[in-house]
Amino acid sequence: MAQMPSVVEPMQPTLAKQPFSHPEWLFEPKWDGFRAICFLQEGRVRFVSRNRKSLTEKFPHLQRIAKPVKAEAAILDGEICALDQDGVPCFDALRTKKSTGCEVVFYAFDLLYLNGEDLSQKPLVSRKALLKRILPRHDTGRVRYTEHIIGEGEHLFAELERRQLEGVVAKRCDSIYASGRTRAWLKIKTTVGRDEMRRRSEAWQR
Repeated sequence: MAQMPSVVEPMQPTLAKQPFSHPEWLFEPKWDGFRAICFLQEGRVRFVSRNRKSLTEKFPHLQRIAKPVKAEAAILDGEICALDQDGVPCFDALRTKKSTGCEVVFYAFDLLYLNGEDLSQKPLVSRKALLKRILPRHDTGRVRYTEHIIGEGEHLFAELERRQLEGVVAKRCDSIYASGRTRAWLKIKTTVGRDEMRRRSEAWQR
C-alpha cells in the first residue's frame, strides 16, 4: 500500500497554436478557473494551488465535496471554477469573490491516488475511468467530472470557439502523470481565450 503524498507538483500542458485530431489523444474543455490539487482523506478536503498555496479557506463551500466522492483517500487534479446560470465560467467572479449569482464548483479531470494506490504511472484513460467511477453521476453538484472525447479535437475546438469558451486541452491517452511542463498535454486557446489571456496579462502589469 502506497502512502498518500502530502505534496504534488501538477502536470502542466504546453501551449500549442493549432487544434488537431488524433486517435491516440483525448480532448477536454479548458476550464477558466484556478488549477488545484484536491487532497481528500477521512472526510476532510484540502485544496492546493499549482504554486503550493492553500486554497481551502478561500472556497469553504467546496468542503462539501468529500461526502459524494466514493473514496476514503484520494488525490484529484482539477480546476476550481465559478459558473453562471448557463454553466459558463465567469473567472472575474471567482477572482474577486463577489456575489454575482455564479456557483463555485470543482471540475476534476485526473486521479493520482486512490485508497492506498499510487495511480500516477497508469495511463490517463485508466485514471479517468477510475475518477468517473468515484464521482457523482449527476452534473449539478460541487464536484464534477470533466468529460472528454477521443480523437476529434478539431470538432471540440470548433464547438468551444462557437460558444466563446477558453479552449481545449489535448492529452495523450497513454500519458502517465509526470509533474511539471510536458508535451504529452497541450493547451490550445480559442480566440476568446487568447484575448482574455492578453487582457489579464495587461491588468497584472498595471
